[in-house]
Amino acid sequence: MIAYIKGKVAEILEDRVILESGFMGYNLFMPMASAEAVLRKGDEVKLYTHLHVREDAMQLFGFLTKDDLHTFQLLLGVNGIGPKAALGILSGLTADELRFAVLSEDVKTISKAPGVGKKTAQKLILELKDKMDLQE
Repeated sequence: MIAYIKGKVAEILEDRVILESGFMGYNLFMPMASAEAVLRKGDEVKLYTHLHVREDAMQLFGFLTKDDLHTFQLLLGVNGIGPKAALGILSGLTADELRFAVLSEDVKTISKAPGVGKKTAQKLILELKDKMDLQE
């Protein structure tokens, strides 16, 4: 629905960024490790987005690169991984680190991500290995 939003960083909060664009402020949940390292208040930025719609909420997720967005969407395709868990994984690992860990079946590295245990990491590897292999 919304491919990206280009605007000025109005605020950087604990779990999201508020991006001002066209006289509106958008709440964008994003991997904060990358956001805090790259973004500063007042920066002009382009964030690729994913709109997650639930019965009780609509949440907008923002990513600095198309690769991060694609990886987030792949994670959402894993049974039992929701947006919060996917965001946690991408906050602990870059898309490239995750891809390498999945392809090398490195359960230990994936388990370091917040909220991901050994079983979830194994499931993630099993379900994503073919999809990430095709992405190369």
